[in-house]
Amino acid sequence: MLGFLVVIISVVFVFTFGFSNKGRADKIVAQVGSHKISASEYQDAYMKMVNTYRQLYGGKVDEKALGLREMVMNQLVDKYVLLKKAEDLGIGVSEREFMENLVGMGAFNRNGTFSRDIYLDFLRRNNLDPKAFEEGRKEAMTIGKLVSIIEDNGSVVDEKGAHESYLREKGQVQLSFAVFDEDQYREKVTVETAELAALYDKEKATLRSENTLHLKYMVIDEKSGVRDDQAYVDLLKSRDLSAYGKEKGIEVVDLGVLKESDVVSKFGKLNIRDALKGMGKGDVSLPVREGDKSLIFQIVDREEGKPLDKEEAFKILRARLAGEKARLMARVMAEDAAKGKGSAFTRDTGFLPRSSTAIPGLGEIPKEDLAVFALSKSQTFQKPVEIGGKFYVFACVDEKQPDAGQWEKDREVYSRIYAGQMRNAYLAAFMEDLKKTLKVKINWDDI
Repeated sequence: MLGFLVVIISVVFVFTFGFSNKGRADKIVAQVGSHKISASEYQDAYMKMVNTYRQLYGGKVDEKALGLREMVMNQLVDKYVLLKKAEDLGIGVSEREFMENLVGMGAFNRNGTFSRDIYLDFLRRNNLDPKAFEEGRKEAMTIGKLVSIIEDNGSVVDEKGAHESYLREKGQVQLSFAVFDEDQYREKVTVETAELAALYDKEKATLRSENTLHLKYMVIDEKSGVRDDQAYVDLLKSRDLSAYGKEKGIEVVDLGVLKESDVVSKFGKLNIRDALKGMGKGDVSLPVREGDKSLIFQIVDREEGKPLDKEEAFKILRARLAGEKARLMARVMAEDAAKGKGSAFTRDTGFLPRSSTAIPGLGEIPKEDLAVFALSKSQTFQKPVEIGGKFYVFACVDEKQPDAGQWEKDREVYSRIYAGQMRNAYLAAFMEDLKKTLKVKINWDDI
């Protein structure tokens, strides 16, 4: 359902309400062919998208987690790619078509009749220039025409294709597997003194003990009575986390002195290493946001790691080299097993839907390896699948097809769903081909 909502938001945003007050003179953040996208156009589009998500989620939006920055830029690029194609094909919107569309929008009607006063009042209340609004609406209608033509070309679906897709989606597969873990091979690899010495000579300047940090932090949420950005500005002036927390009634946690790796482990869900990067004694971090709360850190003290003595350095390097060699051996053994060279497939997954993306107890399957669920009985997946640092080789031991009678019940509905999937796939492929013909340049540093 969430994925469906995201698609709807994207389509509505770009093809219906993605108009903006264009033409302002400012820096260029992207170029699609000869068309230039300005920073103000991007920012207008971005804020419309953020506000849409705020309405959807009740005001709480993690813009970074949702990838809104990239999403908005990609949609603007798609918009101008489609407009260029429409221009090449001579597809446009006449004044009559535009007026019929405007009159048909119920929001501008009074007693069933189009009201220009309501229309102009809507533009004023939303700070929209009439010319920019009408240009944006015409662009949206033009894109809608082109998209309909493209999707119609990809909507021819034979029943055989729909049935095969149904079997893939509703069927089940039972997989057996063998596991190849570097820990199995650590005792079988050797690390020569010469290669260890060579690596030490190369890296000895960087071989140091761990940095240690003395940290304090506070958590700011909706109950704190202060916004995280305001707290950050205030703390830049005072540089006293404890005093600020006492003043605002916000608890400040003193973590004491910890190794850097322990700090990263403690805040595993946060990108704490980047948040503290470059900070020195007394510095305050930018707010680190996690859901509906923010954490602000202060470094009370820090001590850089000291150079390791040769014996300790050799110990660390030996473990690293042994791990790398054992991992390589595990991969090679897994590749041999995938080619049918003697390995026992002693464990199995039980029956799983062919539409699965993960295996219970093992984890998520990489996208490029999801075809493992499409194996037929007695087939072996022809390459190892890496999950959680281990290598797995899969074979299909059994499969179940959905009941034939159920297909007859689902045929009509599923065929429509499949036709929609084919149209979307055709449109996506068409868009990728269009982008290859146009030069697209994005200046992410200027956004």
